[in-house]
Amino acid sequence: MLALELIGPDRPGIVREVSQALAERGVGIEELATEVVSGSWSGESLFKASARLSVPRTVSTEALRHALGKVSNDLGVDLRLEERAAPA
Repeated sequence: MLALELIGPDRPGIVREVSQALAERGVGIEELATEVVSGSWSGESLFKASARLSVPRTVSTEALRHALGKVSNDLGVDLRLEERAAPA
């Protein structure tokens, strides 16, 4: 299982772009939490998301990281993937 963490300036289409990149690779979203918060220094609205992903064995973590890196660059957000143990 992989955990996804995302933060960046809020704007329409963030969830759509990330979920499309995941779906194109057969990655499922098992859990998703989102919120909009005020940036501590700038006061601008920041979009935060955390997700638990189900990744097929045929998709490498590095390939997924590369694909999501392109999406995060296009959107101007920071995105992190971490391997986590599946919940019991």
